[in-house]
Amino acid sequence: MTDGRVDGRTLRYRHRRPALLDAATEYVLEHGIDDVSLRPVAAALGVSHATLLRHFTSKNELLLQIGEKIRADVVRSWQQDEHFRAATSAAELVRRVWVRLCEPKEQRQFILLFQLVGRVARVPADAAALAPSIVDDWLTPIEERLRADGWSADAARSLATLVLGQIRGLQLDLLLTGDRARVDAAFAAAVAMMGSPRPR
Repeated sequence: MTDGRVDGRTLRYRHRRPALLDAATEYVLEHGIDDVSLRPVAAALGVSHATLLRHFTSKNELLLQIGEKIRADVVRSWQQDEHFRAATSAAELVRRVWVRLCEPKEQRQFILLFQLVGRVARVPADAAALAPSIVDDWLTPIEERLRADGWSADAARSLATLVLGQIRGLQLDLLLTGDRARVDAAFAAAVAMMGSPRPR
């Protein structure tokens, strides 16, 4: 039974959680998750294994938090980056996002995404925990822009889902083949569907 007091070590490191998550995210993006465990991550970050455990109680929790951080960073860039905010339509926004996502540093998130999905897909509880950060919340900026272009809520949801699926599938293709011209052409064909809203 606890007396309600907080461990002094927890207080000492509480303010470091965002910095630890930033560093852990970069580590995992660079190294992948196949052989990741908390001890080597802690060593790479220059903290003890116990410190990392105080902030992230398991490797799975750390990976889920990393997935959420990547999602939040991308969505924030869509909302705040002037290059994206200047897009005049949903199609133009998605084209600009695609160009950014094809940069090698950005492509690392897709490698991690595919690794994460492969790891959690057979565990319903883990899959359900990961779904919001890698599916639902990515759809919102696309849906909002489609609705601003005149698409109905239902049509915007369906089209945003289709476009997000195309982005991820084509990124997988690009990572495997490196055939940028073919993949870009396929992406352009997918984005063409976003041109004119269906009648309400």
